[in-house]
Amino acid sequence: MSWRPLTFVVLAVVGATACSRSRLPDLDDLGQLQGAWRIESSVWNGVPEPDAARSVTILFEGDKFVVVDRDGNRREETIRLMPDRSPKAIDRQDGSGPASPGIYTLEGDRFTWCSAGAGNTTRPAAFAWTPGSRQSLMVLRRVKASHPPPDTSTNSTR
Repeated sequence: MSWRPLTFVVLAVVGATACSRSRLPDLDDLGQLQGAWRIESSVWNGVPEPDAARSVTILFEGDKFVVVDRDGNRREETIRLMPDRSPKAIDRQDGSGPASPGIYTLEGDRFTWCSAGAGNTTRPAAFAWTPGSRQSLMVLRRVKASHPPPDTSTNSTR
């Protein structure tokens, strides 16, 4: 048996896997963002936002960023992650104008997002804000499930 054909197949599979990952670098971060989040802190234009901002739930559903208020009203926007940049970059698009550029970090259940806003199209360079900067800095915390899922195993008693 010749090892040359087997070596070629292994290299082809490894190479194809590496190429497909490099074309879709944001799947890892985007996958980790999926689910419900709460605002832990929020600052806009150098001013801390009121506690009312903390009454919304943030959902990441695929490439959608959804804000749900306490009455169930939803506002949906599209996000695009660019994790290969330094710092990692994110664009938010609401469909009515240019994308709002930002930067982010994702560390476990904590997502920090600094974003341009109010017509500002300059991507922030650091996770900071100053009065008049027209930037927001938001820290989100993943919502933990409050109840364990029901036992659906066949060994449970009725």
